[in-house]
Amino acid sequence: MIPFNKPHLTGKETHYIFQAVYDNNHISGNGEFTKKCQSFFEEKYGFRKTLLTTSCTDALEISKKKQSAYCL
Repeated sequence: MIPFNKPHLTGKETHYIFQAVYDNNHISGNGEFTKKCQSFFEEKYGFRKTLLTTSCTDALEISKKKQSAYCL
């Protein structure tokens, strides 16, 4: 059987999950790790602003809504 959606842990992932859940009491958007990731992309690649989404589908839906707003 081929394992499906099996997490691939390579380092401190479980520590960070514990930290997010128990120390920060926050496991979804705009938590400490989301902000760190956004800052990383903004600094490394010179982006003015970074928006993380849960999926490519979400990103496409957001971009479509933004285009629609400009057309109004």
